[in-house]
Amino acid sequence: MSWLVVCAICVGVTGFARPAAAQDVPKVEVSGGWNYEAIKSNDDEKWTHFSKGWYADVAVSLNKMWSGVGQVTGDYKTVNDTEGVFDLTVYQYLFGARASARGNPKATPYAQALFGAAKVKFSQGSFSLSENMFTYQVGGGVNVKVNDNVGARVSGDYVRLMPKSDSELTSEALQGLRLAVGLVFGFGK
Repeated sequence: MSWLVVCAICVGVTGFARPAAAQDVPKVEVSGGWNYEAIKSNDDEKWTHFSKGWYADVAVSLNKMWSGVGQVTGDYKTVNDTEGVFDLTVYQYLFGARASARGNPKATPYAQALFGAAKVKFSQGSFSLSENMFTYQVGGGVNVKVNDNVGARVSGDYVRLMPKSDSELTSEALQGLRLAVGLVFGFGK
């Protein structure tokens, strides 16, 4: 249900905004920064918070509104449990489309839908278990222009990780929320 709300907001932000006729659009935008993610399984009330994370993405403009996007994220967590200390690592490799509303020369809101895979790894001492899961992410954010080639980004997304039926890590799909803050660099006009 929450992903429907995120999608509706994203469509509203990009679908009803007037495109700016005179605004120059960079051919390529490269962004990177800090990534926070909270993930839980469908049948669990407890969230696992990953405050140590990073993201990097590249967006190639197709026209003033649409871009093709590739994104990589890494999230890390060390857990002290009654069964000992273990490390969780999640890497996501996603690709998709981004719609940007370029009506304001200082701020560019956007919505995106990305699809790909996540590698989830659990390790404790010399024992390690990892799996790849189909992943999708929908959300959006805003790029605030600092100068012609540099901006600041704030974004939020709903994330869904779906394990294989024979998964050893989890029998349930995982869902999460992702927040990111970073810098954006534009190249070419």
